[in-house]
Amino acid sequence: MNNKVMTAKDAVSQYIKDGDVVYIGGFAANISYALTHEIIRQKKKDLTIVTSSFNEHGDQLVGAGCVSRIETSYFWMEVFGQCSCFRRAAEKSIPHSVQIEEYSNFAMVARFMAGALGIPYVPLNAIKGSDLAEQTAWKGDKKLKIMSDPFGSGTVHALVPALQPDIAIVHAHRSDENGNLQIWGQVGDIPWGAKASRTVIATVEEVVDGDVIKHDPNRTCIPDFMVSAIVPEPFASHPKPVQGYYNVDRDFIFNYIKLAKTEEGLKEFMDEWVYGVKDRTEYIEKFIKKYGWQRFQGLKSSQYSAASVNYGA
Repeated sequence: MNNKVMTAKDAVSQYIKDGDVVYIGGFAANISYALTHEIIRQKKKDLTIVTSSFNEHGDQLVGAGCVSRIETSYFWMEVFGQCSCFRRAAEKSIPHSVQIEEYSNFAMVARFMAGALGIPYVPLNAIKGSDLAEQTAWKGDKKLKIMSDPFGSGTVHALVPALQPDIAIVHAHRSDENGNLQIWGQVGDIPWGAKASRTVIATVEEVVDGDVIKHDPNRTCIPDFMVSAIVPEPFASHPKPVQGYYNVDRDFIFNYIKLAKTEEGLKEFMDEWVYGVKDRTEYIEKFIKKYGWQRFQGLKSSQYSAASVNYGA
């Protein structure tokens, strides 16, 4: 097997093209801000970004002008506040207009599942009575279809189309150099979203020996033959958590939400944390210099190891 380890700069440059449909993995955890920020630094444009739920990672891509279209169910920051860049784009076309196709959260996962399985659509009992079918940006009548069960049960389903993104960017806990990705804890839609995508690039907290992966195979969510690039980037998901490595940085998120309310504040944040660093190493150095070693160490997870598992016959 070829060694797939490379830098974030090389991975984004090689695999992400203007106009791509990009799946961004993670649901409030295991989000690759390292790759998100590299996409912004390389000024990728006209992207369609897709996932079950977007937080400030999607907000920053919209604010940087990288995004033209969005397919999702949710674009908000939970208790932290609204995503102001997305709102400015939707309401005032700043920095430019974006189109959005809205599905339910489950419908988005179902679409990824259909894409991964190679089937053209999947029937749902949900959303068939909602106005999501009428509210459409560019898909028109191809957004979803309402159909009676052809086997005669009388049930009416909403059929949603499969989603097969051009590229998936995900964050995993660890992998070997061949790209076997292991994730645990809150995996969100990553397994289906990555498997539905034509190409997968992943940041990981650490690259480990292949024997480590083989001794715990059930944690391998994405096998190596689906993965094109591995980017070793500790702290890549900050300010979101990675279970067993570090916790959510609420203060950092609140600060971003506060700054992003204005275009000037967004520029201040981006100049400092995105354009002002060349990679995640410089990002960590800047974080420690500004906030101190104690706060950085305080984000790290406590030790709570699970017992080993016997797979012997």
